[in-house]
Amino acid sequence: MSVVKEGLLEWSNKKLRDSGRTEMTEIEPLRQEASTREYFRLKGKENSHIGVLSPPKTELNEQFIFLSKFLRKQGVTVPEVLYSDLTTGRMLLEDFGDDSYQFKLNKKNFHHLFSAAIDEMICFHRCPPESKIPILGEKEIENQMLLFEEWFLNTLLEEKLSSDEKKLFSNLYREILNDLKDQPKVLCHFDFESRNLMVLPNGNAGVLDFQDAVFGPIFLDPVALFKDLYLNINDKEVGALLGEYISRSDEIGLDQELEIEDAIRSFDLTGLQRQLRILGTISRLHLRDNKSFRLPDLHKTLNFVVETCSKYEELNEVSSYLKKKIVPLLTHTLKKIL
Repeated sequence: MSVVKEGLLEWSNKKLRDSGRTEMTEIEPLRQEASTREYFRLKGKENSHIGVLSPPKTELNEQFIFLSKFLRKQGVTVPEVLYSDLTTGRMLLEDFGDDSYQFKLNKKNFHHLFSAAIDEMICFHRCPPESKIPILGEKEIENQMLLFEEWFLNTLLEEKLSSDEKKLFSNLYREILNDLKDQPKVLCHFDFESRNLMVLPNGNAGVLDFQDAVFGPIFLDPVALFKDLYLNINDKEVGALLGEYISRSDEIGLDQELEIEDAIRSFDLTGLQRQLRILGTISRLHLRDNKSFRLPDLHKTLNFVVETCSKYEELNEVSSYLKKKIVPLLTHTLKKIL
């Protein structure tokens, strides 16, 4: 056993012992993350917990602990932080198990699991304003999209845009920004995708990785789940899921009603913002942080952008440019890397 794992196990057992709980006997690493956090499952004879090593210099651990308490108080199903040490970045969490939506979703349970996920999403979105939770402003939304140019196009693909091509993308960013700034603002998970949703024994959905929660445009979470990279959801199913969410939007307590016709375009443009950000983020993870495990996701993410832009006349030129030039270039680049 490594010194790191042994230290986490010893610290956890001391906390459990001091509070009269059963000690853990085994520790095993869990999935790799894009952040610097590391997750482990600690097992005992009767139960298990999740151990976290979250470096204080790079991770907002106080915010994570605050959000866990805040969200649980509002009725959102997130893991309880049982113990924490802000100096070392160690935490022990409630264990939601191994049954993630990413691997458990199938045709038989599709409607039940998505209804349970929408329940949690609605619960998230109706949370009241809280000064400790940041607001996702227009400048940050734009900066996230610019990661696409800086890290994906310019650095990973070594593609330098001409002045006309720059103008093409500037127009795209403006279309997206104009829509997102006018959307109702709610508390967003910011990464409400299948990897972060667990099927709990009672049939409800458990929500993980909520530390980046912000008050932002309402369609950030629906698009993260309904256009999930890891799920194959067809357009008809996406439309039905979006319709279900909108039909329940009165539960959020918005000042304005959501109409399905307007929502579809806003949903698509929000998806473009998310996908451009992801293209840049995955490229940066590989180039700057030496984390290449998500590089295979680039193709599907780029295809989402191509397909969505092709639906709107004012964005057709972006779709054509990406399809003709960038898709083949990405294929060539990944062949050299992977």
